[in-house]
Amino acid sequence: MATFKAQVQGITSLSIGTTPTDDELSQFLVDGTKEVVNRIIAGRPDEIPKFTVSTHDSNDSGITVVGQVMSVVREHDSEAILRRCSPIDPMLRYEATDTDSLSYRSKYNPGYYILDQKIHSIPASAGNDNDLKVSQVSYDTGLTHDDSEAGIENFPREYSYLIPLYAAIKSLEAKMAEYTIDEEDPELVQSLSVNIASLKNSYQESFGIIAPRQERREERNES
Repeated sequence: MATFKAQVQGITSLSIGTTPTDDELSQFLVDGTKEVVNRIIAGRPDEIPKFTVSTHDSNDSGITVVGQVMSVVREHDSEAILRRCSPIDPMLRYEATDTDSLSYRSKYNPGYYILDQKIHSIPASAGNDNDLKVSQVSYDTGLTHDDSEAGIENFPREYSYLIPLYAAIKSLEAKMAEYTIDEEDPELVQSLSVNIASLKNSYQESFGIIAPRQERREERNES
């Protein structure tokens, strides 16, 4: 499978390496991954599980929040028994451990709170089949221009074509900025503008196709 660099060069007819540089293209790919994931799950919440990763915590060190949290559960003396954790105010994290408090949480009705961008459970995760388990949206922030669509982590292949398309748009925008500032060539700028507009239209139309079925039905009814 062609690398992202090869795909972007094929889409744009640019020679990647100067403007944009390889590093800039790699950043466009990372940024594109985040945008595509966020736009898809905003329009299609049912697609969230396709972009998630599950993490365990067994010593109450907390699990870092990296994206939208889909589920938080805690084991109850067995890997097979998972108790749903409901959110609690971090200011009540002590009261939730106090058996005399109305806010007390036991193994049967555990809770979780987020503090300093980390998720903690109450009762605290303690190993020995009492781990905290969090499933959340995860973005592949390690993509580079040498990678291909097959290498995107936690990302379904059916949407992977959007990543090089996003990077192609950003690459053309970078080139157009260079021509505008350095070359002062209005004809080249105009040509790039047309290409960018065409790619942006294709990019935006893709999200219309991905839109929820109910939304598309409503649009058809209105027309």
